[in-house]
Amino acid sequence: MGNLIGRYKKVLGILGLLAVVCAFTAAMAPDSFLRAANIENTVRWTALFGIISVGVSFVIMTGGIDLSIGSVVGLVGCVLAMCLHTTYTPEGLVEVRQVDAPTRTLHLNAGSVTVAAGDQISFLEQILTIEEVSDQSLRVAETVDTGTNTGSLFRVHQPVELSAEQPTPVFRGGAERRIRTLTLDGELSACRRGDRLTVIPDVGLSQEFSVHSVRLQDGRTEVDFFARPGQRVRSPKVVAIAGRSQRLPTGVAIIVALSVAVGIGLTHGLLITKGRLQPFVVTLCGLLIYRGLARYLTGDQEQGFGSEYPGFKQLAKGDFLQLLTGREFAFDIPMPFVYLAILAGVAAIFLNQTIFGRYILALGRNEEAARYSGIDTQRMVILSYVICSFCAGLAAILFALDLNSIQPSAHGEFYELYAIAAAVLGGCSLRGGEGSILGVVIAAAVMRVLNNAINLIDGIDTSLEYAIIGLVILMGVIVDELVRRLAARRSARRSHEATRQEPAGVDNSSA
Repeated sequence: MGNLIGRYKKVLGILGLLAVVCAFTAAMAPDSFLRAANIENTVRWTALFGIISVGVSFVIMTGGIDLSIGSVVGLVGCVLAMCLHTTYTPEGLVEVRQVDAPTRTLHLNAGSVTVAAGDQISFLEQILTIEEVSDQSLRVAETVDTGTNTGSLFRVHQPVELSAEQPTPVFRGGAERRIRTLTLDGELSACRRGDRLTVIPDVGLSQEFSVHSVRLQDGRTEVDFFARPGQRVRSPKVVAIAGRSQRLPTGVAIIVALSVAVGIGLTHGLLITKGRLQPFVVTLCGLLIYRGLARYLTGDQEQGFGSEYPGFKQLAKGDFLQLLTGREFAFDIPMPFVYLAILAGVAAIFLNQTIFGRYILALGRNEEAARYSGIDTQRMVILSYVICSFCAGLAAILFALDLNSIQPSAHGEFYELYAIAAAVLGGCSLRGGEGSILGVVIAAAVMRVLNNAINLIDGIDTSLEYAIIGLVILMGVIVDELVRRLAARRSARRSHEATRQEPAGVDNSSA
């Protein structure tokens, strides 16, 4: 029992600190802190920061450091958003370069014309019927009262019937929705799930809905679309369909984003091992380079997903039990916590139960001795930086989905400091050779509970957030160092007392 406590004394210490911080916050702000929604949100953000903390702990255990984690989170988040950029193109969209009002003719820019005689179009908020289609021009039946103004036109359709909402709810991205059906005249073979349905009424603003499914029947098209429960859908004068397209498939976008992260980790490892550069310098330069790349690639413009990818966002914003059972619970397990539990379990097994984990710890304790023992130290260093960047890339995807927007100049800023602080507070020595995955996860929880306490407790100025967190971390590190020195002194004292004892059973007297 004593050996077990001695082995996990650092973990027990940080667990005690977490209990103290939670108890203090609960006592000072019980109504806010103990709410299920607040606890669930704290657990969610603990998991997100815990993922990058687990990753950087491998680098720290080798005696290295990674200061680029926040910039990697920002860059990978921007890459993901760019890869998943979504556009909607209205059916039959074409630009009008000139309007000849007397002849009711619209002259079009060069390009393919996909509308035909008899179709209806919308042009500068006018609904027009096409009489004749010729080479790059259209003649319409109605008087064109837009003067010489130009713009774009697109095809619209006549509605036949709008059904009441279906009583059975459906969930889209974790939100409850109802299905309604709009029957249109004609067969729209190009319309498909995910397209945008725009209802244009006689009076008032247009409404936009996402298409759920499409059925062609007897020369008509039945379009099922998502609507909020009880939402009023205006009586449509005409309806427009816009086709949805995204830059890359979702799975490919995830692979691209993670590949960028792994490539960064591999580059760091090679520069440190083959180039013999200091980890501090390499990752500090990376911090600046990746932030600059993110701003350059995006034109320093905010990136995001808007209302797109509701199902994909549930990977970060969803709750485990609700996704598993389809029912809501008063308190649920955030999905990021599930990922952290899996990642931490794999990392702990890798570190404590495999030879590669022992190699990493041996490398951190004494690199030269590890090399003489036959360990490929360079490979272990590269592996640790790849693991760190992979975890940063995984967290970047989850952060981007959770926040739904990425500001290239600020997204992920200071995240590396939170990760390093959690790793050190959780038992990883900056000298290398020591570390506990469980301790790192608990330390990440301490960081987020502290952040939560500062925001909830009256009388604490939120501008002191970084100062308070820094002081707590400093105190934790000082206590850890004092305990380490005390343990070293006790060990030295015991060794000294053992050497002073006389060996028994030896007789040096002569006969």
